[in-house]
Amino acid sequence: MLKKINEAVARFGLFQKSSDVTVALSGGADSMALLYALLELKEKLGIKNIYAAHFNHGIRGDEALRDQNFVAAQCENLGVKLFLGSADVPSYAKQNNLSLELAARELRYQFFETLDTDLLATAHTASDNAETVLFNLSRGTALSGLCGIPPKRDRYIRPLILCTRDDVENYCAQNGIEFVTDSTNLSDDYTRNNIRHNVVPVLKQVNQSVENAVSRMTATLYEDEDFINKTVNKEFDSVYQKGVLLVKELSGLHPAIAKRIIVKFCEINDIEIDNFHINKIYDICLSGEGKISLSQKNYAIVSGGILKIDNSKKQPDLTKFKVEFKKTQNDLFKKNQKVHNLLLKNILDCDKIVGQLVLRERMTGDVIRLKNKNCTKTLKKLYCEYKIPLNERDVWPILADDQGVVWVHKIGVAERAAADETSKNIYKINVEKI
Repeated sequence: MLKKINEAVARFGLFQKSSDVTVALSGGADSMALLYALLELKEKLGIKNIYAAHFNHGIRGDEALRDQNFVAAQCENLGVKLFLGSADVPSYAKQNNLSLELAARELRYQFFETLDTDLLATAHTASDNAETVLFNLSRGTALSGLCGIPPKRDRYIRPLILCTRDDVENYCAQNGIEFVTDSTNLSDDYTRNNIRHNVVPVLKQVNQSVENAVSRMTATLYEDEDFINKTVNKEFDSVYQKGVLLVKELSGLHPAIAKRIIVKFCEINDIEIDNFHINKIYDICLSGEGKISLSQKNYAIVSGGILKIDNSKKQPDLTKFKVEFKKTQNDLFKKNQKVHNLLLKNILDCDKIVGQLVLRERMTGDVIRLKNKNCTKTLKKLYCEYKIPLNERDVWPILADDQGVVWVHKIGVAERAAADETSKNIYKINVEKI
């Protein structure tokens, strides 16, 4: 198993030297094996500190408390600092009309976002990856769904992504590693469990190493998807102007690129579309004129050589938030003292601001490259990832200078404007909801 972890680290560039790594620790075989393996490989991988984080979903009552106590005892024995979180997942699922699985994932990752750590390692395996691909395939996925679980996404890493569940269980047996079993994993009530217990065994009759085969496929498709996305981003800049798409340039592109540009264009207009609408919009782009209903209030219109989104959104009202940003000398970065991650999300380097700093609502096309995230994302996508309530997204305060967005409430600051120990003067941002 350690050999496969080293292979994943080398292939996907999972670790940076002298990083703090927090392991998402459920207490199950996968996460316990991951914790022990990283402790064993700590010096080789150049890890500075290893922590653990456990989230109690409030689903299984006494059994969940058993898992929490087990994890706490294991971490104490190993000398690993443990962060604990909890939530009432069933209530959250009911209030937001979500499945238990999806609600649990949302709340778990919200907890992870509060942790001040460089990297967060989850125990997803090659077996989990295969089950995810099969699940997506059953729903009629596009290429992105066939790519499975990404080995690395922002600060989230999956060191076990090339290890099967058998590899994990063998490692636990060989090293005498204790773990607990979640009773819900034994039931077929959940979709993924159904795939694990009933679909994968049938596929193994065809190919005993089906999980490894899927891993090879997803690695190749992940590279293809990455290439296509980079091409889309490059071409998008050439067909997007002042909130519209230039139809002539769009129709001259390969359909695979053009349709992805249409999806991206709809995303920055806060509209999610399915394959039916993608194809309909593409058709009217080819014809040069037409109007497609996307929802009760949104239309895609092609006229005069441009594609635009017509909607009846109300103008945002920033008075729901009181935002103050004061210029002050930088006295935060003291010797051998780490600044809390929540504070880093709300300070800007004054000397890195270009032109005038203004408070405003988001605008079509707004993007930000967050510090330590290594990618640029639209605010639409970030609001979805951070679960910002729909009724607040158009009034969520942001700060921007002459080059674009530099700060987003509760999300963070742009890499180009982030403050550090070399900053002389900083803006401290404070937000109060009215």
